[in-house]
Amino acid sequence: MAERVMLALGPFRFEVGSATYQSLAMSQSWRWPEQARIGRDSALQFTGRDPAEIRLHGVLFPGFDAGLAQVDAMRQLADRGEPMQLVDGLGRVWGSWVIAEVSDTRSVLMDNGQPRRVGFEVRLKPYGEDDTATNYSGSWSPFAMLRITDAVLADPVGAIGDLLSSLPWLIDDSSSSSDVSRTSSIYEALQKLLSTFSASLNGLHSKMLSAGLTIDEFDPLVQQVITATNAPLGSSSALNTQITALLTAISALWTAAAAIQSRADPARSEIASELAALLEKTYTALVQLQESLP
Repeated sequence: MAERVMLALGPFRFEVGSATYQSLAMSQSWRWPEQARIGRDSALQFTGRDPAEIRLHGVLFPGFDAGLAQVDAMRQLADRGEPMQLVDGLGRVWGSWVIAEVSDTRSVLMDNGQPRRVGFEVRLKPYGEDDTATNYSGSWSPFAMLRITDAVLADPVGAIGDLLSSLPWLIDDSSSSSDVSRTSSIYEALQKLLSTFSASLNGLHSKMLSAGLTIDEFDPLVQQVITATNAPLGSSSALNTQITALLTAISALWTAAAAIQSRADPARSEIASELAALLEKTYTALVQLQESLP
């Protein structure tokens, strides 16, 4: 992500000079339904919280920046109907969010109807991952540093080592099972792998941001990880398709990281090398899972 990026939602960048928002408002509500009681006042019962909502308000000037093209790009992204990783300019990962609404107000019109000023509002909602952070205290971002621990930040590649060493056991343990049970075991192993891989990717992403390193192939892989993580258990064929998509995305990022190693400055080259090592380990593990499918 570039240094001037304020917020990244999947491939879209809210950044200075193009889609710049002037305010970010987040609302959150908690459910306390009333329970009627005979002869007494109603009692309140806590039943959880409703999804958070983020509203981005901004103004675009088509004469100086992309203007309407940026608003159209937001709508096209919403049309895809996919959850996307939300990351702020400080490198904090908020988790998977969706675009719920895009609106714009065009004013200061020219004689041909073209606006000189475009006010826009984008409404975002969390996708609803089961393992998102639940403690909102201590940071404006509700999912700040999601899945990032000190250990992962210090050693993203090493963080995946223990899990990878257990994968052969998980696979062998299901070798004598029926096809259905075996597919279920591979699915569970894949989910464990993706959970740790996602944490390691987030840790490396923070390092990349600090070093000002951007790799275009990073976002497509993140989207594939989100898709595979949220996919329900299906057939062996469906699982094979998910793993193939992951392998393709990993291969593209792996190639890009390898290219950076040879031409970047030492600091960025080291991060690219670390990323390549993580991708290599994960690629190998995914191939093992795929080959074990019935």
